[in-house]
Amino acid sequence: MEQQGSPAQAASVGGLGAAALVALACGTTLGNVGGNVMPALLAGFGERFSLTDTAAGMVAAAQLLATAVVTLLLAARASRSGRVQLARIGLIVATIGFAAAWLSPTVAILVGANVAAGAGLGAVFAAGTAALGSTPDVDRATFRTVLVATLATAALILAVSFANEAGGGTAGFAVLAACCAFGLWGVRGLPERPGDHAAETGPRPSLLFLAAVLAFGVVEQGTWSYAAVFGMRHAGLAEGAASLALSVAALAALVGVPLGTFASLRLGRVVALVGVALLEFAARTLVVVTESAAVFSVATSLWQVCYLALLVQILALAAGLDRSGRLVAATAGAVALGTGLGPAVIGAMLDAIGPWGLAVALLALGILALVPLARFAARVPTTAPAGAASARNA
Repeated sequence: MEQQGSPAQAASVGGLGAAALVALACGTTLGNVGGNVMPALLAGFGERFSLTDTAAGMVAAAQLLATAVVTLLLAARASRSGRVQLARIGLIVATIGFAAAWLSPTVAILVGANVAAGAGLGAVFAAGTAALGSTPDVDRATFRTVLVATLATAALILAVSFANEAGGGTAGFAVLAACCAFGLWGVRGLPERPGDHAAETGPRPSLLFLAAVLAFGVVEQGTWSYAAVFGMRHAGLAEGAASLALSVAALAALVGVPLGTFASLRLGRVVALVGVALLEFAARTLVVVTESAAVFSVATSLWQVCYLALLVQILALAAGLDRSGRLVAATAGAVALGTGLGPAVIGAMLDAIGPWGLAVALLALGILALVPLARFAARVPTTAPAGAASARNA
């Protein structure tokens, strides 16, 4: 049988080897594809089955929570050898689930298909993110992987939206099924743990670290899900203008990928993490409470730039803390769980305490999450200068 995920492939990420980079990008893109393209999917299947917003949200939550739970459950397994096989099993399950969702005649089958797809994606996400820990330069590997994954996700959002318009409300699922089938080839180069450690399970992740990451996911993804609401209700934007502001912010967020890596290399992990987080807190607060359309638009873009910079830093930190990959896989699962829980949590808080109360609560939660993350960041040295030079040449 062909040798998969060899140490040589892992090392090639530092030199931008195509097989390892494609595999890492496939693992992270497809593993998190449900959460990233869910707005386009939800609009399509909600219209086809005439679902209420609440019912459509429950279908979406079924997939997202399945992804999060399976990612967390398989984090230990993903820290050992056999990541390619694990990812491929997940992709097969996800392909079947998405195909069933595309052809589903009833809501019950749609829900079951989404749960299956989400579970498969969880296995892919665990394997793909754990592999980051087996790269010799975690900062550069994370930077490259997240950049490619972000670009691929943007293309997928457009493809799913176009498919839904051209082929019916669930045709977007067919696009995702095809992408997962392609991923069976794409993940062949996932880096494995080298040498004698290949069969060992990584150390148990810190619950404090995972709790901080979960809070980060709830705050960021939950608030993002209501961003258009803030723009229309408080900043006075029309629906089209609010959507345009969010689209520009999503595109501007790409700047955060090199920003997060560059800041860590230049300033050190702790200073970079705290500095970007404080700037992000300020921008997010403005998004929630401002009554100015111009301020909302600028703050939303700045917020998303800082968010992606923080995400890159957190994933690189997790990979640096635990080179087995178990922690980075669990971190991805915690972010995914926050994505699934965030909208409900933020919505309930918004109804209960209003925008200003929500802004204060988000600031408090953000600081509570930042303190342990900064303490963990102090334990991991920044990547060697060679990695810094590589990032500067990116």
